[in-house]
Amino acid sequence: MYISCDCGAFKAELTHFPAHTPGRLMCYCSDCQLYLKKLGRAELLDAFGGTEIIPVYPSEIRVTQGKEHLVCNRLSPEGLFRWSTGCCNSPVGNIQAKFPWFGILHNAYRAGDDPECLERLGSVRSRIYGRDATGEPPFEISGKLGLKDALKVMPFLIRGFVRGKQKPSPFFKEGWEPTVQPRLL
Repeated sequence: MYISCDCGAFKAELTHFPAHTPGRLMCYCSDCQLYLKKLGRAELLDAFGGTEIIPVYPSEIRVTQGKEHLVCNRLSPEGLFRWSTGCCNSPVGNIQAKFPWFGILHNAYRAGDDPECLERLGSVRSRIYGRDATGEPPFEISGKLGLKDALKVMPFLIRGFVRGKQKPSPFFKEGWEPTVQPRLL
């Protein structure tokens, strides 16, 4: 399994996918919506403003092509590091320094001749930040981050911290500086 940008200039191998992921998750927060709108990629939001992400450990991502195309974005000086590509403006994923979580946007997943690769993970396991959703979604969304939602991802995070899965990361140098100077959107 690998991820790539829309044009294919950037590619990265996921070395243990799907074994270590907590599955398909949806975030409806205003930051995720704003990020995709600022990139000019609002079409990647669902009908209610949700962004589908599938997290993996940063140490289980190996960039195989096009690292020079990576762009680091932030919505504020202290916000998440949101990675996209300069070649075709594809969002790739979100990460916080020192955290064993790289939330890859669904559009970046590729499995060669397998267009159904994400469907094999099953249905969406958690939907958060419903307070920022648009319209009236016909499914349950936690207002912020509910206990049920946290319980679905906590084992992934705990294992990641215990096993040191936040490093090495293709997105940070030693000292947790991003490999690319972040731009404020």
